[in-house]
Amino acid sequence: MPAITKILCPIDFSKHSHIALEHAESIASKFGAELIVAHIVEPVLYPVAYGLPPVAPVNYEENAKESATKALAPLVEAVAGRGVNCRSLVDSGTASMRICDIAGEEGVSMVVLATHGYTGIRHVLLGSTAERVVRKCPCPVLSVKAAEENE
Repeated sequence: MPAITKILCPIDFSKHSHIALEHAESIASKFGAELIVAHIVEPVLYPVAYGLPPVAPVNYEENAKESATKALAPLVEAVAGRGVNCRSLVDSGTASMRICDIAGEEGVSMVVLATHGYTGIRHVLLGSTAERVVRKCPCPVLSVKAAEENE
């Protein structure tokens, strides 16, 4: 069995992704692995084909990346403070594609990510980043299922 030396934990700042981060930290701690906490800024699609002006500011991506970098800093500091080698990574693109690409580029041993557990029409409308990552990722993926709201 290959050693777990580097773990990628993409987060979207939801409570579900924070739970996935706890799992990733635990695994990284047990194996002495590096933990990369990542956030992917999704592109904004402008309806210019229909003659409508863009609704997001022109520098949306830059602002979103800057905000994500600031939001990741205390999370990474807390994990590092508990003795885990941890760093942040902020990128942009389609989340599932970038997560898989980063896993390959960084030589990641494992990806740990949350799944929101959408089913039915919510799954159709919102898609499943976790599902696409599980299917396309070049390394093992641990998907952490979201807890039910009444639990």
